[in-house]
Parts: sequence; C-alpha cells; structure tokens
Amino acid sequence: MDASSASHGLMVLTSVGLLVHGLCAQAPIGSVLTEHKVSSTAGGLVGPLDDFDVFGYGLAVLGDLSGDGTRELAVGAVGDDDGAGAAGAVWLLSLTSSGSVAAQQKLSATQGGFAASLDAGDSFGCSLAPLGDLDGDGVGDLAVGAFLDDDGGSDRGAVHVLFLAADGTVAHQTKISATAGGFGGALDANDWFGWSVASLGDLDGDGLGELAVGAYQDDDGGPERGAVWVLFLNADGTVRSEQKISDTAGGFTGVLDDGDFFGMSVAGLGDLDGDGVPDLAVGANQDDDGGLGRGALWILRLDTDGTVKSHGKISSTSGGFSGSLDDLDNFGKSVARLGDLDGDGVQDLAAGAYRDDDGGPGDNNRGALWVLLLRADGSVKFEQKLSATQGGFGGVLDPDDRFAWACAPLGDLDGDGAVDVAVGAHEDDDGGSNRGAVWLLQLAGASAPWASLGGGTPGSHGTPTLAGSGPLTAGSSAGLSLTHAPPGALLLAWLAFSSTPAPFFGGTIHALPFSRQFLFVADGSGAFAVSTTWPAGVPAASEAIFQFLVADGSVLWGITLSNALLATTP
Repeated sequence: MDASSASHGLMVLTSVGLLVHGLCAQAPIGSVLTEHKVSSTAGGLVGPLDDFDVFGYGLAVLGDLSGDGTRELAVGAVGDDDGAGAAGAVWLLSLTSSGSVAAQQKLSATQGGFAASLDAGDSFGCSLAPLGDLDGDGVGDLAVGAFLDDDGGSDRGAVHVLFLAADGTVAHQTKISATAGGFGGALDANDWFGWSVASLGDLDGDGLGELAVGAYQDDDGGPERGAVWVLFLNADGTVRSEQKISDTAGGFTGVLDDGDFFGMSVAGLGDLDGDGVPDLAVGANQDDDGGLGRGALWILRLDTDGTVKSHGKISSTSGGFSGSLDDLDNFGKSVARLGDLDGDGVQDLAAGAYRDDDGGPGDNNRGALWVLLLRADGSVKFEQKLSATQGGFGGVLDPDDRFAWACAPLGDLDGDGAVDVAVGAHEDDDGGSNRGAVWLLQLAGASAPWASLGGGTPGSHGTPTLAGSGPLTAGSSAGLSLTHAPPGALLLAWLAFSSTPAPFFGGTIHALPFSRQFLFVADGSGAFAVSTTWPAGVPAASEAIFQFLVADGSVLWGITLSNALLATTP
C-alpha cells in the first residue's frame, strides 16, 4: 500500500466521531471455530477398526458420489489386515453437515469390489487423491497409493486408480507401477513411489487431469533427496506419459540435500501465478533450514509438460514464513490446498508438522497443522498454528497422536460459508492402540477486506479486540473499533505495511516494522472507535496491518496487545 495514502486514511479515521454500530469482532483467520472427531469411539463410525489399523494415515475428499447430499471422505488405514498383514484399506465415509458419519464403505483385498491383488505390507491407502470423473460415468474416481508394493523390485511402490460406483464400491481399477499401467519411468528398489498423490488439474489441455506422485526416497542427486512424478493419464487410468521432477530432472533448480525427502507430500495449487497452468506444492519434511529436520514446502510453478518454470520455498528461513519451527517438527509432512480463506483471490494452504510438541513436555509428537495464507508469488502473508495449545483447537491430543500426519480440504461441509479441513491423527488410541482418528475442523475465514490475525494478550477487562468495517473502496465508509480496554486507557496504534511478527508476553506483535504510530485514549467504557470516508488513490490489493498497544496497570509489564487486523483493498 502507498504509505502516504494509507496513513492519511488512518489520520482521517482519527479525526471523525465515534463509530457506534456496524462493527463486529472476528476470530483469527485460520483458527478453529469447531471440531468434530471420527474414530472407533466418536463421530458415528461403525468400523470396526482394529489395533494398529492407523486410520487417518491418508485423506481425500471425493464430493457427493451418490447424489444424496452428503460428502464422501476417503480415509486410509494402512495397517488393516484384510487379506494379509498390513495390506491396507480405504474407508469411504459419507459425512453429514455436522461432521458425523452417515454411512461407510470399506475397500480392501476382501471388501468393496476391489479386485487387484494386495500383498502383506503393501500399505494400500497410504495416500489418496480425488481424480474427478476420469472415465466420464458421472461418478468421481480415486487414486490410492501403496508405497511398499513390490512390482519390479522391493518396495518400488504403486498407485491404484479406482473407478467408483455411486455406492462407493469399486467398479474397476487400474494399477500403475514399474510393471503396469503404461508407466515408463525408472523406479528403483525402495523409491516408495505412491507415498503421496495429488490431483493437479489439466496441465496440457486435453480435458483430463494429471496426477502428481511422490517418491521421497528416490536418490537422484544423492541419497533420499526425493522426487515427484507428474503422470499424464488416459481416461482408463493408464499413463500416457510421465515427467519426473527431482534434483536432476524436470527443470527444478532448487537446492536439495541428502535426506530432504522431497515428495513427502504433494498438493495441487490451482493456477497460483495466473499463467493458465496449474501449480504444485511439494513437502520436504526433513529439510534442515533453520535446524535439523524442521522441514519445508516447495512451491513449483509448472509448465504444460510438467516441468518446473520457477519455484519458491517456505521454511524457517525463507518464503515469508514467520512461525516458530523446532528441530524435528517435520513441517511439510502433509499439505493441502484449502481454497481462498482471506478472499484475496489467492489459494491458501494447510501444512502438517506431525512431530510438533505443543501440549506437553519433551518429544511428545502430538502434532500441529499450520494454515498458510499465500501471496500470488507463493510466499506466506500470514500463518496460523493449530495445535493442542494454539489456534482455538479444543480437542484432546495425546502424546504420539501425530495430528496432521495427513490433511485434506473439506470445502464448506455445513454450508455456513467457512472452510473446513480434515486432519489425520493416525496413532490416536480411541478404542485401542493406534487405531487412529480423523479430526474435522471448521476454520475461521475473513470478512473481506478485514481479517483478524490474532496475537492479542489478556488484561484487566479481557483481551483488547480490534475490528474493522467497510469495503475500503474510494468514497465508502471505513471504520476501526477497539473494545475491552481499561476505561480511559492510553492507546498506541501501530500501522504497518508488511509484517515481521515478534512474540510479546504470550501474544504476537504483527504490526512490525510499523510505519506510523498514533496515540489515543479509550472512553469510559474502555472502547475507542472512529469512521471516515476511505480516500481515493489507494491501489487494489494493497495491505495494511493495524494493532493497538493498550496501557493496563493490572499486568506485570503494564501493556496488553489487541489482535492485529489486516486490511486488504479490493
């Protein structure tokens, strides 16, 4: 945003009388409004699940297969023993708008019409991706990874393309591996092809979507640097052609080190950069930026042939990410495209850090999910952490639940306008050891063009709450209001045009480095509010961050923080 225009807007705001109506407080964008659990003992799942089934290992949302108004969620359980030990299984769950299970269908070596051979330890269901209606029969189809399949050699991996019937059973299937399905790429032993899968959309304009497949133990360039295969599919699920992306292939010029595990997760981003070609997010959860095994995400801008035109990286040290990652958090273990949470026209992401230790002492692996608001260049505008102690998540996470091992977008499950997301915790012990669970989270979005970034700290009258109103278009009414300050308190308002967040006694100052500051006084009820006509000349997509420091003698350090408020002009 042009600094003079925006600061003029704020100064005009301060010169007008109190705004008395039309303002509302917002939950921090990306935080949890409600949560529902699906497990052996919760959410209406009949199952049954057995010990060590690890339900929640993989996740994908299919839409409404049967046309009954419910949305189907596919859940992998790689430890399931149908047919053979740890051959794996997939559960298709029909979800009600409240997040409970209305119906279920299991797909395994012995159930659901799946006719392909599964061997012991294949781990069918490790990854899942919706394929849309690949064969044109009016029912959505599903890609399922089996990363320990031995076609062509030990643990080379495979992907099964399942053509589903309306009742969730398998009408027919195609296998893609080193020896099947038309795949012409070279797979080595222990590549683990199929560990991750994601639908990319139509790269080449042939009307059929492409599939990204991770093989994170691929050794191109060095041991376990990892790789992603882009598969151009035929309508029958076979591979027409493939393109490998790795340290030595596909035009990728990012720096990968040994053991980075590039390809640990994959997610289609849609057309992030507006060039007409879908883009791709790739997790490398053992990347060492900032410390050992903290993890990273790569944002790949693709060409129509599946090669990489350019890239960006999100980690502890790059891409605008300012969240706190610890050693071995494994950020990037999972990744999912959430849709546009903040209404800025850019797709946003969720990324899992399943070894995060929030909620308990030591190395407890409860896990965490990061909600990332992206800019069009793939960098992070804002992040919100969801864990046992942050982001409004009210569920109970136990040590080694590994929350956010997997995640998948649910869209708006209950029709309330808020984005929902499914999060796997595959070692949850509801009903028995490591039976697994899935959490369904409703996330707070933005009332565009205003978005709360959180960060406030409690004081004598609650946490000071900052809210905004108005469309921020030239000539329209715009306003700011603050509540829950001590009566007559001094207020220091900071205005920033970028954010380098800093911790502050349990909160976060987002309005740093501040460009302007203004001094006000709260009224007798502990409130402050002003409105004005928004000035002309502020460019579209400009951003400003507002945050108040509030004098409060009841706290040890004498100051509380309001939440930060992000304003984005349309």
